[in-house]
Formats: sequence, C-alpha cells, structure tokens
Amino acid sequence: MKRGTAALLAVGLLAAGCTPAAVTTKAKTATPTPQPLLAHFERYIGAYRVTGGPTFVVNGFGHLLNLKDSYIRQLYPTAQADRFTVGPSFAIPAPKQADVVFRMTAGRPDQMTFAPVEGAAVVATRLQFKETNVQVASGDAILAGTITEPLTPGPHPGIVIIHGSEPGQRIFYGVWVGLYASLGLTVLAYDKRGNGESTGRYPGEYPTESSLDIYAADAAAVLRFLSRWPGVDPKRVGFHGGSQGGWTVPLAIQRFHAPAAFAIIVSGPAVSVDQQGVWASFSGSSTTLPALSESEMDAQVRAVQSTGYDPGPVLKTIKQPMLWLNGAVDRQVPTSVSSAILRSFNHPNWDIEILPGVDHGLFENPSGLEPDESKATRLAAGLWDLIAAWLATSFN
Repeated sequence: MKRGTAALLAVGLLAAGCTPAAVTTKAKTATPTPQPLLAHFERYIGAYRVTGGPTFVVNGFGHLLNLKDSYIRQLYPTAQADRFTVGPSFAIPAPKQADVVFRMTAGRPDQMTFAPVEGAAVVATRLQFKETNVQVASGDAILAGTITEPLTPGPHPGIVIIHGSEPGQRIFYGVWVGLYASLGLTVLAYDKRGNGESTGRYPGEYPTESSLDIYAADAAAVLRFLSRWPGVDPKRVGFHGGSQGGWTVPLAIQRFHAPAAFAIIVSGPAVSVDQQGVWASFSGSSTTLPALSESEMDAQVRAVQSTGYDPGPVLKTIKQPMLWLNGAVDRQVPTSVSSAILRSFNHPNWDIEILPGVDHGLFENPSGLEPDESKATRLAAGLWDLIAAWLATSFN
C-alpha cells in the first residue's frame, strides 16, 4: 500500500504515517498541491500548548494540527523568517485564514502565535521534552531513532511508532510523537531499515510474508530497546502501528515475542494482502469513486482466495489490549470486512472503532479519495480524546 505525501499523515500522520495504497499498483508521485520541502519545517517540529487551551503539533511536512478539535492545515512560508500562513482547508493556501508565527530562542522556537484573520490570536508555549538519538541493532541492520521523553517524573509508559508501507523516516511521524509525548509517554520513532540513517537492506513496499517478517523483527528489537530505557516502565510499553503497521505489529508480538503491553492500530487491515489489494483496486488506489456498492465490494473481498499473507491466525492469538481505529470511507482498507474479522475473535480487551466519514489518512473526507484530502478541514473529530481515554484506561 502506497500513497502520496499528504497521506503520510495517518500513517505518517500524519498516520501514522505513511499510508499505503493498493499493493498491486505503482507508487504515486502526485499530491494535491506541491509539498514544501522538509527543510522548511524541521526546526519547528514539536508540541505547543495554550495555557488552559489546546495543544498544537507541527510535523516535518509542516502540517499544523490542533489536538483539541482536529483542525489540520499546511503551513506556507512567507517572505518573513519564522512566519507562515494557513488557508481555508488542509492544502489550499488561499484565501489566507491565519498567520502562524514562531518565536525563536537560541535557534529553536519556544513559542507559537496563531493569529486568525477573524478572531483573537492565541499564544502556545512549546512543550519541553528530552530528545536522545539512539541506534538499535536488529539482525544485519542498525536502526537509527530518536527517543522523546517528557520531563515529568517517571517511570513513564512507552510507545514505539511503526511505519506504514512507505520508505519511512522518523521525521514523518512528528504528529504522533507530539501527541504521545504530550500525554506523558516516552516515544521512540526510527528510520525504517535502508532509509534515513538506518543501515540494512530495504525490502521494498510490497508486503510479502518475508518482508513483513523483517519489519516485525525490527519492530520487536526496537520495543525491547525502549523497554530497557532508563525512566521507562517496562510493563507499560506498546506499539503504534499505521496502515501496513497493522500487519507488522501483531507479527512482532506473536512471531518475534515483542514484550508489548498494548497496541494502537490506525487504518490497519485485518484482511489478507490479496484482499486489501482487491479493495484498493475498486477506487484505483483512492483516485476514483468505485462503480460498485459497498456491499458488492465487501462480497468480492470476502470471496478472494488468498495466496499472500493472511493476518487472521496471528490476530487470533494476540492477548494484549488493542485499539483499532479505521475510517468508514477508507479506500485502501475494507473497514467493514476488517472490523467483522476483528470482532470474530471475541477478544474482550480489544476496542474496534469505526470513524464516520473518515478516510485512510484520517481526514474527514466523505469521498475517501486522496485528491479530496486537500479540501478537508480537519482529521477525525474526537480522535485524540479517544486515544487519550483509551490509554488512561489501559494503564489502570
């Protein structure tokens, strides 16, 4: 599964990032609007909190997300340093809706001002975290990552961010890092093997069982590393997996014995690789509306005789608490069929949530098509509160 840069949200999420598309199609290079260079935004990555108000998160693509109401916008540079504008929807720059200004101290922002064209400006202070670059050995690879820790007294729960199908680098996952760190978790995001600063052979995007095994072994190695990190509670360390990560995370737990206490899966499939490919083909990998009804598509997906990887036998054995979040109009993953499969296992500690009007990238986007994501104004309503509440319950 592979999609354009805008869709790296979910799975990148902004996800968790990174999102795949039909595994049988070539990777797309077009995006709704030209994406600004990562170099524009790397210095601003972080979480910014308004006193008594919302928390904003900025990622490496310059996506600005309000965790309270799921407002999401692309930052557009201006002629003035550290000043950006946002438009009326995610990736439409005009007419200008607000100015976003970062105050710099010693080369890093310590404050962000969000000043709408209409209404009062708000000032958000950058949340301070400890960031440590690490290297994790996994088989023939050295995986480069960053651990982001709250400065509050520990021990803290921990979470490892697992990639989708893209050649993922840790910079893609700034929204998830900011979200979890702002909730008091220690977060480890890493570059996928053969990408960024990680060594090893990149197996490619197509999810063969052998490539999924490689990624699952890497995920297990990284989780073990985080569970031994000073200040982390080894009994409260888990996974966040986006898109293809929905296949990778259960494999890491079951086949590679990752000591995960929980897992959060976003836009992840419970169907086989072949079934996912058939579903994505109905929309041309999220580019055109399907000609068939949802019930007709579901029936065809169920009828697929799979020869590729099928996660069912692995999912059946998972005992850890899991939160599954899937959009109702996901054109990459057959949400209805996947949800029925997940519920069939009767795991009492699994929560399976279907988000109405939400696509594979977690945008509120009624068509579910990637070209329409540029017109979206927010991600799934209530998403962040849902995750925070689920984590709080799981840790008690």
